[in-house]
Amino acid sequence: MLEKFKDSVKDFSSSVKSKVAEKELDEDTLNPLLEDLRLQLLQNNVSLEAAEAIEEELREKLLGQEVTRGKVQETVDEAVEEVLLELLDDSFDFEQRLDEAEDPPTVFFIGFNGSGKTTTVAKMARKLKDRGVVMGAGDTFRAASIEQLEEHGENLDVKVISHEYESDPAAVGYDTVEHAENEGKVALVDTAGRSHADQNLMNELDKMIRVNEPDVTFLVVDALAGNDVLEQAEAYEGMFDAVIVTKMDVDENGGAIISISERSGKPVAFLGTGQDYDDIREFDKEEFIESILE
Repeated sequence: MLEKFKDSVKDFSSSVKSKVAEKELDEDTLNPLLEDLRLQLLQNNVSLEAAEAIEEELREKLLGQEVTRGKVQETVDEAVEEVLLELLDDSFDFEQRLDEAEDPPTVFFIGFNGSGKTTTVAKMARKLKDRGVVMGAGDTFRAASIEQLEEHGENLDVKVISHEYESDPAAVGYDTVEHAENEGKVALVDTAGRSHADQNLMNELDKMIRVNEPDVTFLVVDALAGNDVLEQAEAYEGMFDAVIVTKMDVDENGGAIISISERSGKPVAFLGTGQDYDDIREFDKEEFIESILE
């Protein structure tokens, strides 16, 4: 995981070290190395804005500094750590939001097709099963989406509320919330994959949110989508509270999580790390940064 991002940072450290001989780092020495690092970060799906922020932080830390060869790795790592700590946000407290919600706590999952929403809903149902949960099959457009969620429901012994295909997804959400209220459970509602280019589906999603007033809405994005996550952040701007990044277990680049944080300004709440129901964990930015710099 994140191997290419790690290699980019290590390559930059090695390049700086090769130029350092107990002398001050000037612009002629440093700028070509920083430019090369920025290009590598862009290749690793880091957004231009985030790559430039990392580049500028490193320039500020290194330019004019008399850095000894033995301190190069430490100095570079400190600079990368500082900028990533500022870019990334892990402040979302999901359990607290559920505790503070009016009954029933209602959670929506939105995102583009293929981002892993339905599987993420099932993982969250497993995570919250002790609280009592019901899942709503609000994707009434994609073929087999209802059956997929119902299969997860059978595996987890969790009730799934569903209607016919092409029925009103807002009504599915409403019935799911009503069932959760009657049973004293948490309502987890799946939605259809949408893009801002499909205005009809975006209007349906807006209606679902207005009718059901979720306490938490997660934007689910695929780590392998690279810079496409920027388009998704823009498409759903103002509609979500936090981000869940899926497929982190097979992401070598590491750029998507940094890009979505920088562009959306929203916290990353959870990471999907595999196909099993337990393969979801809370995002810890210090742990994430440590894994890059180890």
